[in-house]
Amino acid sequence: MAFPGFDCARVARALGLLCTEAEDLADAYFERIELTETPGAQAGPGLVVRREEGFALRLVRGGRVWLVSRDEIGDDVVARAFRQVARSLPPAAPSFRGIEPGPWPELEDADALLGLHGRVEHELRQLRAGFPFRLRARRHRREAVVVSPRLQPDPQVETFYSVEADVPWGRWGGLMSDLDEAPLRIASALAELFRARDASPPQPVRTVVVLGPAAAAVFLHEAAAHTLEADTLALTGRPSSAIGVRLGSEILDVLDDPARAPGGVRRTSDDEGMPVTRRWLLRAGVVEQPIADRTWADRAGLQPGAGRRSQRHRLPVPRSSHLELLPGTFSFDELQAGATGGLLVQEVDRGRLDPFSGRFVLDAASARRIGPGGLGERLRPVRLSGSVVELLSAINGIGSQVRSGGAGWCAKGGDRLPVWATAAALRLEGIQVGPP
Repeated sequence: MAFPGFDCARVARALGLLCTEAEDLADAYFERIELTETPGAQAGPGLVVRREEGFALRLVRGGRVWLVSRDEIGDDVVARAFRQVARSLPPAAPSFRGIEPGPWPELEDADALLGLHGRVEHELRQLRAGFPFRLRARRHRREAVVVSPRLQPDPQVETFYSVEADVPWGRWGGLMSDLDEAPLRIASALAELFRARDASPPQPVRTVVVLGPAAAAVFLHEAAAHTLEADTLALTGRPSSAIGVRLGSEILDVLDDPARAPGGVRRTSDDEGMPVTRRWLLRAGVVEQPIADRTWADRAGLQPGAGRRSQRHRLPVPRSSHLELLPGTFSFDELQAGATGGLLVQEVDRGRLDPFSGRFVLDAASARRIGPGGLGERLRPVRLSGSVVELLSAINGIGSQVRSGGAGWCAKGGDRLPVWATAAALRLEGIQVGPP
């Protein structure tokens, strides 16, 4: 661990001294970030390692927020940060001892990162495809400790991988909790881009669409999770007023549960030190519990435990971590058989939600027509659009097999965070499809 022997009790006592009013909220957030990356076979050999550490001190009082953040950790710098906050909020903070972090851990997975390009080339040959591509893989590691006057959660450690692959016909990117299945997944996505490179865009039409598990994960994150984040709901009303509203199909059950995320990114507490919870977002299509951090939980009477920080220099915000779609009863073949004449979308590039209008679009690099005898011609690029309620209500089939993995990077409001999902394939009826 990065923080052996860390004197959390001394920090907690100092935070308690800052909280002079009953409703005060104070915490200290210490983090270490390590990014290991390979620039790709065409850009030179070797790995690049970047490391940083620092902390943030936050005090919330009467709707006002004081945030002090630093790019180092140590007794003196922590004491100065406390004194900066206490300058207008007596009493002055005490001195500190034992706040120095330990050594950085050993570098892991170097061979796997360096060998990924070659493994993808091998999988492409197995798929009978061959073309130049540039691959950049990154290993992300973050260790964080949150201290507050009353809570002392265990340190949280995240380790995951991100990959970007460029070919002459486009770009593919994804998040992975490990690299075991990465070569085949990357090769399959690049081969699909290659085979669809000369495909025509679709004509505007309303049709049935089958989303593969990877596409369904992005769709549900954007359409369900973002819609039900308390700060998004507050843009058009009171977050608590969404409870009990029908948002989707009766067969749709969606949860947010960071404790059931893939092993490398599984969490027991959020970035405010609150225990995470198995939060039902939609039960039978009806909103049960919006996503909230401590601030929005206090304002709107919601359940906390979903506060996330994109970095120590930013305040925590309510965000999903790991969506879980409860499986249905259809096999993948049965979903396709009920979608003849429609489209199959296995992966999507991005989704966008307009929080004021509820309008939603989902962009995919390619799609396949579903014919009576199986998959037909390829189309690219493809856009699905409609209101959130329209799209979620259009779900009339959920696959029985779920897949766990990365839903992608979430960059809402400038806070770039990795998000994860366990999802099955979905069938949506009467969706507007066309070119971007």
